Amino acid sequence: MTDDAAAGARDAAEAGPRGAREYVESPRSYREVLVVLAVLALGFGCDAALGSGGAVAHLPGWLVAAVLVAGADALIVASARATRTLVVTADELWVGEEFVPRDEIAGQAPAGDVPAELPVLGWPHGRAAAKGAVLRLADGRDVLVPTRRPDALLAALGVGATAPRSVPDVRVATEADLATLPELDARAGVVFRVAGYALPELPLSPDALADAAAVFVVGDPPDGFAWLDEVDGLAHLQEIAVAPRAMRTGLGSRLLEHACAWAGAAGHPALTLTTYADVPWNGPWYAARGFVEVDDPTPGLRAIRDHERDVGLDDVGRRIVMRRTLS
Repeated sequence: MTDDAAAGARDAAEAGPRGAREYVESPRSYREVLVVLAVLALGFGCDAALGSGGAVAHLPGWLVAAVLVAGADALIVASARATRTLVVTADELWVGEEFVPRDEIAGQAPAGDVPAELPVLGWPHGRAAAKGAVLRLADGRDVLVPTRRPDALLAALGVGATAPRSVPDVRVATEADLATLPELDARAGVVFRVAGYALPELPLSPDALADAAAVFVVGDPPDGFAWLDEVDGLAHLQEIAVAPRAMRTGLGSRLLEHACAWAGAAGHPALTLTTYADVPWNGPWYAARGFVEVDDPTPGLRAIRDHERDVGLDDVGRRIVMRRTLS
């Protein structure tokens, strides 16, 4: 991390969560203090009922006990809430004074035993008895987020099957949008590396986007985009990319269907693409949406495949051409 980046992280931590809070979970409740006071009041009542007339004399002692015990418990609760409250904002996930940008959350880590040495967000001294949701970050690290309600947290983050986020409308990319898409493309590609696919570094060219037949985006700023060209008289989907934080929200499907609708309206009988045959969110995902593998691609598609081999994409896995007929 550069000095500027480190300073920025420190400033953000000192400032705390910013913006509207989409989800808040406190580790302890002040109801615990009320329970302590109720128990002490019950004790005083029993003293008054069973004692030999000295309840009034004992009252100062009970009051002192109430102040000391309930006060100490209130301080413990306040400390826990100040240092371990979980907050989800539009851009960040916080636990106490530590945070993770939501763009760096790739998803929920695969189920399995939680290693004892796994870092706990907001708990600098280790796991202790922490339980919660294990998230996988874009750089491949896992982190345990202490929570009593893992499903609610995952839904708030939009990284589980229960994610409730609505998908915004698809729109034509503006010039300002196009300038942000190479960085979005790089973030989306991190998911491949997290899953163990060593993709070559191939920065997206702004010139290629400027010359595209169509570029559509979702979100402002964009959380996803679809880039289309025309190849051999057919519409060709060069790429769909979705930010890690927006995955599993239906955004990719919305972009794909919009691309198909655009291609059909433009008079193209089919939409083609190239992808990995066996990466779950590539070939199988497209097959579930009406695409079939093409055994004899046209010259333009063969040229695309030759270029992909030249830049090393085939070193990662089997690449195929797919096509969806448009009605």
